[in-house]
Amino acid sequence: MKYPDFPKKGEPEYKLHRRLEMIPGILTWGTLLGSFVLAFLAPVAAVIIIIIYDLYWLIKVITITVHSILAYGRMKYAIKVDWLRRCRRLGERDGLGLDNVYHLIVIPYYSEGLEILEPAIRSITESNYPLKNVIVSMSSEERAGKEANQRQEVLKKRYGHHFKAFLTNIHQDQSGEMKIKANNANCAARKAVAYLKTEKIDLDKVIASNFDCDTCIQEQYLASVTYNFIKNQNRYRLSYQPLPMYNNNIWDAIAIVRIVALGCSFWHMIESTRPERLVTFSSHSMSLRALLDVGFWQPDVISDDSAIFWQCYLYYDGDYEVQPLYIPVSMDATLAGGFIKTIVNQYKQKRRWAYGIENFPRIARAFLKNKKIPFLEKSRNLFIMLEGHHSWATSSLLILLLGWLPLIIGGNKFNETVISHSLPMVTRNILTVGMGGLLVSLFLSFFLIPPKPKRYSNWKYFSIVFQWLILPFVAPLFGLPAIDSQTRLLFGKYFDSFWVSEKIRKRLK
Repeated sequence: MKYPDFPKKGEPEYKLHRRLEMIPGILTWGTLLGSFVLAFLAPVAAVIIIIIYDLYWLIKVITITVHSILAYGRMKYAIKVDWLRRCRRLGERDGLGLDNVYHLIVIPYYSEGLEILEPAIRSITESNYPLKNVIVSMSSEERAGKEANQRQEVLKKRYGHHFKAFLTNIHQDQSGEMKIKANNANCAARKAVAYLKTEKIDLDKVIASNFDCDTCIQEQYLASVTYNFIKNQNRYRLSYQPLPMYNNNIWDAIAIVRIVALGCSFWHMIESTRPERLVTFSSHSMSLRALLDVGFWQPDVISDDSAIFWQCYLYYDGDYEVQPLYIPVSMDATLAGGFIKTIVNQYKQKRRWAYGIENFPRIARAFLKNKKIPFLEKSRNLFIMLEGHHSWATSSLLILLLGWLPLIIGGNKFNETVISHSLPMVTRNILTVGMGGLLVSLFLSFFLIPPKPKRYSNWKYFSIVFQWLILPFVAPLFGLPAIDSQTRLLFGKYFDSFWVSEKIRKRLK
């Protein structure tokens, strides 16, 4: 089954689609506004719900902490393995071996400078993998201008000799086409497929990777993907997801952004230990065969990195999974020219990620028609998506406000009761225990970030500790981008282009 397009007004499915895409916003606003109403009309009932929610949050923190430690251990193991040696020991499986498996690496970009693009290409050349089997296909946007378009030619001249091929492309906007990353990636992928056919390379022996242009891969990444691709008989029904780490410029970022960047890294580590919940995100790999089967990346979705998983999942009637690779890939934390602009850009980036809930109405529509995927599996997938985005939008605000709402608006009669005096103490004790997870995050964060640049003194380490002290004060802000995205869908105020995060690297001294 094909991943559904957005229905036009007047088409039979338009009303259904609109009702479905309103659900996340209705649930989020219903929860937030309902909390105020309940605290005012039934403060005792609100207190009971608050305590239950705090206990639920505590259990969730404990679970997340355990999973983050588990993921960290798996990552440390994975990067120590000599995956190339394992590939050689594995030999050939189903006609596939180290010598005849190729990597197609697609790198779409917009206006990023060489200080961003070059480290990404250089990281590929430093891979523990035979580069004669690697094809790089870059693609710029014509609207970015001549200077931006020529940067890929500079990189081809500097690094092209390392690879089997280094292809360059310029994506031209088509009439009615959304200005999104997917269409640029499709341009690069289609040219690469034409090249592969010319070279008579079996397309079923090609692994396709779609990388953000700032992605610096770990030296073991390509070999790890190759090993898992050859070994797994279900290789054409799998995507391969590394651990995204936003630490290329983590030492240069401001404290609030470092919290967001490390928080995202922790979250993806945690999700990697729960593959039944895992979908593709940002830079990832998959078989070229699956990419061809679904017709490349969806051309009308902002969040194409997760949509490609759902495209494959629907096309293969549920027989498609994401295999976690505990190999890190490094990307940029948000950094712009000035404090305010950095905060604004961080908000826009998180809002774009949160806009991934746009997949929900399309997947729900497809599930209604697909009778081959079991009902319980479809229900589970929809619930996981809704619960995740609802929790993103509401949890930090609820933790901040719930413990005080009944006391503030519950009225004098309620404030004279014993339960009103006990509520702050109970919630404080529960949240204090939960802060233990914060200490674990603080400890692990020192092992996730790269070594401190020499241009910074040792006092910089104190800022890494200090950033976690401000987490309780800035955490409620993390849910606002999700509320924004869900509210836009609620009222049909759609994004029509992909917001490109500004990327800045400070010069080394």
